[in-house]
Amino acid sequence: MGDDSILSNIIGVFGAIINNYQTKKAIETIHKMNAANQGITHYLPSQIEAFFDDSEQMANMAFSGGENEYRTRAISRAVECATRQNYSVIILHGSNRLLEQRMRHLSGNNLIAINPNNPIYDPFIGLTNSEISRMILASTNKGFEIQGQGKYYIDGISDFIRVKKIQPYCNMYITCPHLTLIDKVNDAETKGVIPSNTARNIISQIMQGEIERGNVENFFTGFANQSQNILVTKKDLNRATNIKQASTRNQIIMIDVLSNTNCLLINMLINEVENLLSQGKKVFLVVDNIQLTSSDALQNLNKRSGINCNLVMSSDDVFSSFGGDDNLFFSFIGKASKLIVFKHASAYSCQKWSDVIGSYDKHEINSAFAQNTNYIGRFGMGSTQTASVNVKRENIVKPEEINRMRMDEVYIMSKSSGELAHTTIV
Repeated sequence: MGDDSILSNIIGVFGAIINNYQTKKAIETIHKMNAANQGITHYLPSQIEAFFDDSEQMANMAFSGGENEYRTRAISRAVECATRQNYSVIILHGSNRLLEQRMRHLSGNNLIAINPNNPIYDPFIGLTNSEISRMILASTNKGFEIQGQGKYYIDGISDFIRVKKIQPYCNMYITCPHLTLIDKVNDAETKGVIPSNTARNIISQIMQGEIERGNVENFFTGFANQSQNILVTKKDLNRATNIKQASTRNQIIMIDVLSNTNCLLINMLINEVENLLSQGKKVFLVVDNIQLTSSDALQNLNKRSGINCNLVMSSDDVFSSFGGDDNLFFSFIGKASKLIVFKHASAYSCQKWSDVIGSYDKHEINSAFAQNTNYIGRFGMGSTQTASVNVKRENIVKPEEINRMRMDEVYIMSKSSGELAHTTIV
C-alpha cells in the first residue's frame, strides 16, 4: 500500500473521530435545548413552606397527591400567608386530625376548632330572622327542597322564639313541635306571654308558609342527622360560634364536616362564607378531603372564586374531588396561583395533572440518523453522517413520571413567579 493510500486511511479515521465528536456535541446541545424548553427549575431538597411568600397575591390553590403530612404543611403555610394579608380564613375538612394539630400549634388561641370533641357550632347565632330564613332556603339540596313560601313559616318560628326573649339557635328549629306550633302560640297569648297582635302576626306567617311545613321539618331532620356531632347544645350556648363570629373576631375557624355525604351541613357552611363575601370580606377557604360535587353551594362558590374568594382544594387526588368533571376541574385550575403536585396512583389523574403542567417543543434525533464508515483492510477509508431533527409537542412531565414519583417528591407551579419547580421535601 502506497504512502498516499495510508495517508487517505489516516484522514478517514480522523474524519470518523471528528464526526463522532460532532454527533456527541449535537446530542448534548439537543438535550440542553429540551431541558431549557421544559422550563423546570430543579432545587436541592427543600421545605415545602419555602415555596410560599407572605406578600404573594392570593388566589385559588390545589395541593394534590402524596402524603397527608406534606399537604398539611402546605395548607398551614398558605393559611399563614392569608392571615397576614387580612383574609377571613375558614378550613373545612373531613376528620384531618393532623391538620387540626398543626393549625393549633401554629395559631394557638387564634384558632377555633369545631369537631365532635368540641361541638360548639351554631349557624344562626347572631343572625337576624331574614338572615336565618335566607340561609336555610339557600342550604337546601335535592331531596330537601324548601320553596319560597317556606320563608314565612321559618320567620314565624323565629318571631315566636324571639318574643320569648330567646336568641334563636339551631336546635330550637330542629326540635320545633310543628304539629302543635299554632296551639303553642295561642297558649302563650292566653297566658299573657305575648301580646295579641304579636300572636296574630306569628300565626299569619305560619299559615302563609304552612304548605312548606313538611319540607321545613324534613330539612331540619336531615340537617340534625348530619350536624349533630358538632352542633352546640343548650347547655353550651354561651360557647356557641360560627363562621360569621370567627371572622368578626379575626379568628381562624376550622370545622370537621365528618363526611362528604353531609351535603346540608356543607351547604350551610358555604352559605355562611357567601354571607361574608356579600359584606365585602376577603375569604380564604380551605377544603380538605371533601368532594366539591358533594355540595351544590360549594360548586357555585367554585364558579365565582377569584381574588377576594380564594378556594384551596387539598386531597390525595384533587381531580377526583371534582367528580371527574373536566370543565369544573380546569375552570378551577385556570384561576389558581399555586399548584402542588405529588405522586398519584390513578393513571387518569396523572394524565390530567400532566396536561395541567403543560407541554413543550421537544427536539429529537430522527431514527434515520446514521454514521457509516467504510473499511478497507484494517483502516477506515472515511465516514459519512446523515441526521435529521424532529420537533414535536410533548408533556413537560409525563403521566408515568407523576405515577413513579417518590412520596416526598413534588412539582410546584407558581403563577406569580411563572416557575415550575421540582424538589424533594425535607
